[in-house]
Amino acid sequence: MSWVTLYLRRLLYLGRRRNTKAIKFLIVSVLLVTLTLVGVQHVSDHIEVDVLSSSMNYLNYFSNGSSKTTQDHYFDKNKLTEMMKSTMERVRLHSSSAVVVKNDNKDCQLGDVGINAIDDFSKITKQQLLKCIDFPEETFHQLQNSHDRFLDTLINEILNEYPTDLYGGKGILIVGGGKYTLYAMPAIKAIRINGDPTIPVELMIPPENNGEDAFCENVLPELDPSGLTRCIYMDQVFDEQTLKDVSGYQLKALALLASSFEKVLLLDADNYVVNSIRDIFEVEVFRELGLILWPDYWRRLHYPRLYDIARISVDERKRIRYSVDDVSPAELYDERDSTNVPFHDFEGAISDGGTESGQLLIDKSKHLGTIILSLYYNYNGPSQYYPLLGQGFAGEGDKDTFALAASTLTNRGLVSNYHQVKTPVGTSGRWVNSEDEIPIEKGFPQTKKSYRGVAMLQHDLLGDFEAYINASHKINDPYVSGFKAYHTAMLSEKPLEENNQKSVEEVTSWKKKIHDDFWKIHKERYNIEDFLQYFKDVPVLFVHSHLPKYDPLQLALTGDLKYDGKKVMEKHVNDPYFKPSRHGHYRMYGDDFKEKINYDLELANFITMRDYICAVKDGYRNFSYLSKEMNKDDNGQERYEIMCNYISERIDMLLNTTWLGSVY
Repeated sequence: MSWVTLYLRRLLYLGRRRNTKAIKFLIVSVLLVTLTLVGVQHVSDHIEVDVLSSSMNYLNYFSNGSSKTTQDHYFDKNKLTEMMKSTMERVRLHSSSAVVVKNDNKDCQLGDVGINAIDDFSKITKQQLLKCIDFPEETFHQLQNSHDRFLDTLINEILNEYPTDLYGGKGILIVGGGKYTLYAMPAIKAIRINGDPTIPVELMIPPENNGEDAFCENVLPELDPSGLTRCIYMDQVFDEQTLKDVSGYQLKALALLASSFEKVLLLDADNYVVNSIRDIFEVEVFRELGLILWPDYWRRLHYPRLYDIARISVDERKRIRYSVDDVSPAELYDERDSTNVPFHDFEGAISDGGTESGQLLIDKSKHLGTIILSLYYNYNGPSQYYPLLGQGFAGEGDKDTFALAASTLTNRGLVSNYHQVKTPVGTSGRWVNSEDEIPIEKGFPQTKKSYRGVAMLQHDLLGDFEAYINASHKINDPYVSGFKAYHTAMLSEKPLEENNQKSVEEVTSWKKKIHDDFWKIHKERYNIEDFLQYFKDVPVLFVHSHLPKYDPLQLALTGDLKYDGKKVMEKHVNDPYFKPSRHGHYRMYGDDFKEKINYDLELANFITMRDYICAVKDGYRNFSYLSKEMNKDDNGQERYEIMCNYISERIDMLLNTTWLGSVY
C-alpha cells in the first residue's frame, strides 16, 4: 500500500466523521497531494476509487470478501436506518411490562449440568425446571400475547418490508468500543495471520463509545494495511431512540443488522481465530441451513413454559436424543417413565447443549427473521427472556436467543433450521493453588488445588460436521445390519401369516418381541462417551479468552499471571513466612495448549500491544479506555510505564518459552 493511499484513507475518514478541523486540513492536504501527482491525467479519480473500495469507515460500497471476485455490493445505509427505526417501534409496541422473577424455593435443585454429567440429569427434568421461577398466569398470558403480536407483525409485515438486496457479500463482525476495542486489536491480527487475509472485517462501535476515532484513524490502517478492516459507528446507522433501548448483550443482534454483510461470522472481541477460516462460508451445512451455533459447557435450563409462550409443541412422550447425542438409536436409552427424562431430550424442545455466542455464523438471506426475533428477545431479555432461558445460572444472557428465535420461526412455518457444532467446548487453563491461584508444583496436596480455566476452545465447523456424519454411520450401521441378521435368525419362530385378525395380532406381537429382545441386549451397553469420542480430533478454531481478558493495564496493576505479583502477595499479607516458589511471569494457558494450537496466541497478543500501545509515543491515547484510565488523575504516566514494563517483561518470558515452529 502506498503512503499516499494510506494518507488519503485517514483524511477521508476524518471528513466522513465531520471533524471540522480535519476537513480544513483535508482540503489543504488534497491540494498538496494532487500537486504531488501532477503528470498523471485523471489520477485523482483513480485514487478516489481505490480509497473508497477498501476504506476504513462505513461506505456504500463494500467488497464481498471473496478473493476470486471483485464484485461490489451497494449498501443503502439510509434504507437500513429507516427499516430499523420502524422495526424497533414495533418491538417496543409489542413488548410487555411483565417481569419474570426467580424464586427462593428450597425445592429448586437446578444448577449447571454438563453435557455428560449423567448423575445430574435428574436435575433437569420438566418437574425440576418448573420449580425455580415464580410465573403467575397473568404474567404468562401477558408474555404470550405480546409475543404472538410481535411474531405476527414480523412475519406478515416487517420481513416483507426489508429490501431483498439490502445486504451483500461476506465478512467478519466484531463489536468493539472501550475495552472491547483494545481486545479486538489482537483479534484482528489473528484473523489476518491465521484466518483469511482477504476477508473484510467490520468493527462495530456502540454509541456510548464514540471516542474510538484515534484507534480507527491511527492504529487500524497500520494493524491491517489491506484496508479491509473498517470501523462502523452505530450512531450513523440507528436513530437515537433505538440506541437508547439496547446495550450490553442486546447489541449483538443490532450489530448484525447494522453490518453490510449478508453472510456474517460474528466474533466477540476477546475471541481469537487460531486456524484457517478461509472456507468457513462454503461448508455445506452452512450453505444449506444458514445458521451455525457453537456449544456451551452446560445443558439447557430453559423454563418449560417458555415453549408455551412461543407456541412450540414439545412431545413429552417421545425422547429423541440423549443430551447432545442425537445419532444413537433412541432404543438404547429410552426411559419407560417420561418424568425421569431430561426435558430437552424430548422432540420439539431445543436440542442440547446450551449455546455459547462468542462466535456465530449466519446468512441473513435465510435468517433475517431469526436476527430480528432475537433482537425482540434481547430487548426484553433482562426482565423476561434471560431468566426464562437461563434461570439465573452460568452465562445467562443473549446466548440462547438465536436458537429460540430460529426454533420459533420454524414452528410457525417459516423454516429457519440451524446446526450447532457437536464437538464439546474445550478448556485451557491451569491447576492452581486454591488460595492464591499460583500454578501448582508436583506433589502439591490435591485438597488445596482448583482449576483456573482462562479460555474456551471452540472447534472447526468442517471437521466437526465430517465427524458428525462419520459418527452417524459408524454408530447406526452396525445396529441396522445387526437387527437384520437377528430378524433373519428368528424367522423360524415367526407365526404363520393368515388373512384373519388372530394371525395379524400374533405376527404383530412377534415383531414387537424380537424388536424388544434385540434392543434389550444392547441397551445396557449405551454410553454417551461412545458418541463423543468421534469428535476428539476436531481441530480448535477459536480461543475465547475471557478470564482474565487481555487488559494489559489491569494485568499490570494487579500483577496477575506472576508468581510474585501484587495479586499473590496480597493473599499472603498475614503470613510473614510466605515466600513465592518462583519469581516473574508464567504462561496463561496450560501446557497442552501448544499440542492443540500452533499459534502462540499469548505471545502474538502481547507483541501487538507493545507495538501499538508502548512503542508509539503516548500510544495509549489511541485507545479511549486507556486514555480515560491514564487521565483520571496525576499518576497516569506512572501507570502507563508500569503497564509497558509489564508487557515488555511478559514478552521476554513468552519468547523464552515458545515452542518450535510456533507462529506469532
